[in-house]
Formats: sequence, C-alpha cells, structure tokens
Amino acid sequence: MPNPARPGRRWPRRAAAAAVLGCAGLLVSGSLTITAHAAGTDGEVPRTVTSPRPTAERPEFSIPKSPAAARQGRSLARSAAVAPAQRADFDGDGTGDFVYRMNYGEVYVDWGYGGTTAIAAGDAQVKDLLLPGDLTGDGLPDLLTLTATGALRLHNGASATYEGGLTGYTTLSNGWQAYNKLVIPGDLSGDGKPDLLARSTAGLYLFPGTGTGFGKGVKVGGAGWSQFDQLVGADDLTGDGLADLVTRNASGLYVYPGNGSSTGYPFKDRIQIGGAGWNQYNQLVGGTDYNGNGTADLLVRGFDGTLYYYDGKGTGTFLDRSKISGGWGVVTLFASGGTQPSFGKSGVFARTANGTLYYYEGTGTGKLEAKYLIGTGWTRSEVRLSHVVSLRGTGDSDLIQHSVYNGHLYNSASYAADDTDLAAGSKSYNLIVGPGDLNGDGKSDLIARSSTALYYYAGNGDGLSMKGRVQVGGGGWSQYNKLVGAGDFNRDGRADLIARSSAGLFFYPGTGKAAAPFGTRITVGGAGWSQYTNLAAPGDINGDGIPDLLASNSKGQLFFYAGTGVAKTPFKARVQIGTGGWNQYPDLT
Repeated sequence: MPNPARPGRRWPRRAAAAAVLGCAGLLVSGSLTITAHAAGTDGEVPRTVTSPRPTAERPEFSIPKSPAAARQGRSLARSAAVAPAQRADFDGDGTGDFVYRMNYGEVYVDWGYGGTTAIAAGDAQVKDLLLPGDLTGDGLPDLLTLTATGALRLHNGASATYEGGLTGYTTLSNGWQAYNKLVIPGDLSGDGKPDLLARSTAGLYLFPGTGTGFGKGVKVGGAGWSQFDQLVGADDLTGDGLADLVTRNASGLYVYPGNGSSTGYPFKDRIQIGGAGWNQYNQLVGGTDYNGNGTADLLVRGFDGTLYYYDGKGTGTFLDRSKISGGWGVVTLFASGGTQPSFGKSGVFARTANGTLYYYEGTGTGKLEAKYLIGTGWTRSEVRLSHVVSLRGTGDSDLIQHSVYNGHLYNSASYAADDTDLAAGSKSYNLIVGPGDLNGDGKSDLIARSSTALYYYAGNGDGLSMKGRVQVGGGGWSQYNKLVGAGDFNRDGRADLIARSSAGLFFYPGTGKAAAPFGTRITVGGAGWSQYTNLAAPGDINGDGIPDLLASNSKGQLFFYAGTGVAKTPFKARVQIGTGGWNQYPDLT
C-alpha cells in the first residue's frame, strides 16, 4: 500500500509479463531500423533494414524477511544512535530498493512489490550507478550516474518511483574517466556526509563528502589496490557508525572497516571474511539495508544469472545466503555494484557468404541469445563490416561499414540515417576496429589498417564524425590476420587490442595516449589459435564487467573465452557454446 509519509506518489504495478527490450549494441531506443549502405559507386543509401527486438522477462526482486532467530546473532554493540543503512529507500517503506540498468539501457528502480523505469534508455548515458544517500537536502535518497566521458551527475531521488522520475540531473563535476572505478562506501569520517573513493592504476583516492558533493581528492593507497576485481561501498557493516568497504581478489572477500579519518588513510586493518568461494559470483552489490532491520546487507549474482541475498549481522559478516530469483543476466549494471563497468558492446554480428546479416545478443551468462535477422543484401564484395564500441554516450554499440568502392566509413545506426558518412577512410584499408576509448577522453575511437600502416581516428562522441587520422604504426601490423577489441581487458581503465598471427595470440595494452595508443605486446597464446576461422570481441557477455572473446572453427563450433582481467593471461579456458552451424558465417564481428 502507499506510504502515507509520501503523499501524491504514484505506485505502479510491477510488470510481471515480458517487457520489450531493445537490441543492445544495435539500436537507439525507440527505433527499429538501421541504415544499410549497399552497392553503388556513388555512396547512396537506398534502403533501411528493420531489426526485431529481443524480449525478456524482468526478474523478480523480493528480499526475505529477517526472522527473530537471525537477529540474535547481530552485534549487541550497535548504538541506538546509529542510523540504519538506507541509502536506497526510494519508496519510503523502510527497506532498501534495487536500482539497475537493463541490457537495453534503461535504468530501473525496483522496490519489490513494484518498480518503474526511472530513466529511459534513450535518456540514459550511464556507465556506472552510485548510491550516495541524500545530497539534495530533502531527506530522500538520490542517485549518481557516471558517463563514459567522466561526468558525475546527480539525480534528485524525490520522484524516483515515477516513470522517468530520475531523468533530470545536475552535473557535479567532470574528469572522472581518469579512474577505473568509483565507490561511495558511505560516511567514512563520521561527519554525517557520504565520501567517495576513486581508483586508478596509480592507487586509491579519497574525496571527502561536502554534503552536496565531494571535495578535493587525497591519495590514500597505492597500486596494490588494483588486485581487487570488486570494490563495494557497503555502508556500515560493523555497527560502529562508520562506513566500510568490501573488496574481493582471487583469495577471497575482505572488509576494510572505516576509521573516522577524512584526510589520511580511512581504514582500519582489513579483515578476511570469506575465501575463494566468493569468486563464484560475477557481481557483488551493497550500500543499503534491504530488509529494514538496521544492518547493511549484500546482494550477489552468480554466473548463471541467479541473485542471492546475504543478510548483514552488524559485525562485519553475514548470515547464510538466501536465493532471490534467477534471470538476472539481463542486467548489465547494478547501483553500488563492485565490478568495473563494461560499456558499449554486448553481442556480435554474423554475416553469411551470401550477405545475410544476423545479430546475437549476449545473455550475461556467457552465452548468446537466439539470432535476430537484420536483413539481406549486405554483400561481402561491396562492404566490410565492423562492430565497434559505442561511438556515443548511450552505450549502444555501432555497426560500421567500410565501402569497397570508395573507401568511406559509414555508420549504420538509425540516429545517423541523415548523416551516414563517418569518415573519408581509404580503399587501402583492409581492417577497421573500434576497441573503445584509446586517448583517455571517454569517447570511443577507431583503428584502421592498410598493408603498410596503422591509423588512429579519435572519436567526437556523437557517432557522426571522427577526427582526422593519425598514423600510429607501420607495416609490421600486416602480420596479423585478426585484430579485435571491446574495451578494457586488463582492468586498468584503458581500451586494449587483441591480435592474432600465424605465430599465436597477442595482447596489446592500451596506453591512453593518442600518439602511441598501444604498449608493448604480450604473447598470450601459441599457434593453436590458428585453428579458428573467426575471432570476435563481443564485450562482456558473462556479467563480470570484463570483455570476453568468441572463436569459431571450420567445423561450425563456437567457443567462449571468459576474460580474466589479467594482461598475461587474459582468458580462461574455453567453453563450447555452439555445436554447429557457425561455419556458415565467414564474418563474425
């Protein structure tokens, strides 16, 4: 029933039926067409192709009530003056709500018995979601979003339970693309204001809360913080009134209790609270009290898409997990989730020899959805195709066409229908790659290769044009028969490149520098990689925030290589996810 403390609120019924999803990485929200550049030497665009949208059921979210027996194990030292951890109670019912981004871009607020699309896919430019608590001074929790270009935006939470209620925003600050992960643990210093932590390859930085935003950053940790693949702003887990941080590495799960400092190192000695078994989860989510009993909790998602709940004891540990529901692979981002966010690509295009084009969306569980027909007439002798990381801030990836006739690069997306010519290009190019942001400005870029050189095109961030090309490599790049990329493979915040030659597989770490975008190559595989007719970088399709790799062979088999986030060993052992038919596609991108 409605909360009497919040008159006038609309309480929409939660949709239990299948919701219509956009084909992530393909279409702009609200549009069903992409433009096809077809035959002709004059560069005309004679037709459009209609793409079907996939559908999926929105998962059910319901937190188990905490029984009296469970409360007996909680900390007796918790003071009555310590406020419950409720940074996400948008509906005012005393329990924390769940905020997440679906795989087609919309931001959804779910309070268990209801929910709504608070930011539509077409309005969302969301790379990460953060729960700061109240920054607007109205006593209600707010939401922070981070864009790919590093803008930190404040969304007033007063209308979060209305459709579109979080659409409006105020930009607090810019330049956050310099960090690979932002975390709001809560109030670390004890002044009642939420603080922010930001991590880069150089270390960990503390930005003390001002009550309406965040002050100047102070470095509080070194490069060793890069060992953690999950950083969760957990709020107060230990019952002392100070926020805590949960981290995970290969060895297990740790709590860093806050120590009350706002200028120096903000944590007491870390405490290990779990072993390597915690690596069975691809997402850890915290920051609020989901069952309303006064202690901060933790949600986790398994690689199969199942969501579980760990009820906090108030002592820095948790009760045994409870299963919530399955089907959460369709969620690409959780507010206050621990992973580095993956952005801009989540599937692959496949083209047959006769020019029929399909799209396969990732499931979030290491597999692909059923194929969706894009259209026919995408003739291989006329146009080369490249699936690239989102050229705009929406996160929808783009399909680039390289004309064999005039060498131009065209953007197929419907938003570019009136201005498809992306760059003049060259007929000498034999390969185009769009691995993401290569110069550190948050805008996705392109790499083009000819038989004699490698060129870099900086993105403008609008998907309609690229800056002038710059040569960044010589003829040695022609040794590779495959170049693929889809974001940050080694978790340093920079886009990388995977290259294959007859000698093996190689990893080129991104540098963030336009003049020399790739560092010294690292050999990551031998000649056995030549068994594959196709390699493709689909982005993150198993939900852990790390880009993955797909490989198909002449037998028609398809294999999935999960990303590890480690440069020297970037992929786990292969898993076969397709048993036949994949040899019908000479092009997989």
